Amino acid sequence: MKSIEQKVIKFADNYKLLQNGEKILIALSGGPDSIFALYFFEKFSKRFGITLAAAHLNHMLRGKQADRDEEFCKRICAEIGIEYYSEKYDVAVFAKQNKISVEEAARKVRYDFLLRVAKNYRFDKIITAHTMDDNAETVLMNLIKGTGLQGIAGIPVQRDNIIRPVLALTKDEIISYLDNYNIEYRVDKSNKDLKYERNFIRHKILPLIKKNLNPSMEQNIFNSSLVFKKASDSLRKLKDEFLVKFVRFGEEYVIIELSGLQAENESLLGEVLKDIVVNHFKKEFEFKDYIKVESLLEKPVGRKVILTSNLEVLKDRKKIYIYPKQNSHGLHLIDVKAGEVKDITGKKISINFIEKDKVKFENNRDHEFISADELDNNFVIRKWQTGDKFFPLGMKKHKNVSDFLLDEKIPAFIKKDQLVLLNRNQIVWIIGLRIDNRFKITEKTKKVIELWII
Repeated sequence: MKSIEQKVIKFADNYKLLQNGEKILIALSGGPDSIFALYFFEKFSKRFGITLAAAHLNHMLRGKQADRDEEFCKRICAEIGIEYYSEKYDVAVFAKQNKISVEEAARKVRYDFLLRVAKNYRFDKIITAHTMDDNAETVLMNLIKGTGLQGIAGIPVQRDNIIRPVLALTKDEIISYLDNYNIEYRVDKSNKDLKYERNFIRHKILPLIKKNLNPSMEQNIFNSSLVFKKASDSLRKLKDEFLVKFVRFGEEYVIIELSGLQAENESLLGEVLKDIVVNHFKKEFEFKDYIKVESLLEKPVGRKVILTSNLEVLKDRKKIYIYPKQNSHGLHLIDVKAGEVKDITGKKISINFIEKDKVKFENNRDHEFISADELDNNFVIRKWQTGDKFFPLGMKKHKNVSDFLLDEKIPAFIKKDQLVLLNRNQIVWIIGLRIDNRFKITEKTKKVIELWII
């Protein structure tokens, strides 16, 4: 048993997981792994110079059994004199409301709870008792799903303030330790339910691998996952540098400079696309999406592909654009009177009279002021049309709206839906971009109109 304890101590020291004087919160389910973590770190709290507390979330998935788990955790903490926090949350309802699996919902709700407790009560770190078995299951599951290098890097030893020192041990070692010291723990019957992906891998696939191929599979996979983690970190660094140098993020679209996808960076395309789709657009990204974009790069300018998440990718001369798939709005003429707010294609456009002394100019194209001395109260909003002209602010000659949008480098998929504001058949504002010079405010201006995109 001493060797098991030394494994965890050495692991925690090697990775510098715990610092003297820290307050540590242990995620306590009542199962063998978290119970081991509770007893182990209580036993060695003086050695590490830490103070402990535990937090238990009742997922309300297993009725009375879940309630008994909660009571068990509360009793154990009271017996060994450790501060205890708990909460109940209906995970099944949360999963249904957010259209995600119960497994995913439970994980999100659990981590939100732990992070909230840690923040509210000023804990420095959270210990989750993931084991070497959990890591093997995660690596294999991610490999099957095709999640890429980051996925097969396994469960991180530390992520922000969450640490996992029990990754040093297998499940068998933990059970052996608890049984040796007659330490009580709970068994979650749902962990044997094969409808859950992880349980199928745990009970059906991994035992066969251990029996027929490698009895030390967990340790070997863990060692490999550490190597993959270093490779993943290196790749992430290169990807982050690429994003800064060659990617521009707009509110409604993302631009990737094709000059960045030279031979030395070509292998980064998949990671860059995944980062953009998942982190910027909050969508799912699949391997077949990568194949679609890779093939698009070989096609003529103007071609586009649609990703599984309903994002469009358009190839331009020197760039590719990524944006939500657009619907045809069929917008014609919309009449607006001064003093009204109109909701158009998801944007609220406001036109109001304002006192001249209240005008405050700012560097905001969505908020403009114009002279109303030569205007009436009746405005029209429509899409720009071929042949439209206006006098851009600061210019004394007219310019085609088409040329203006080209000079502004407005992407083609946005350009076609650009709105203009008219009064007496004259363009007064290319909405969100530029007012007409003929209607700028001067010292002689008497009436002022404020234009807003809200």
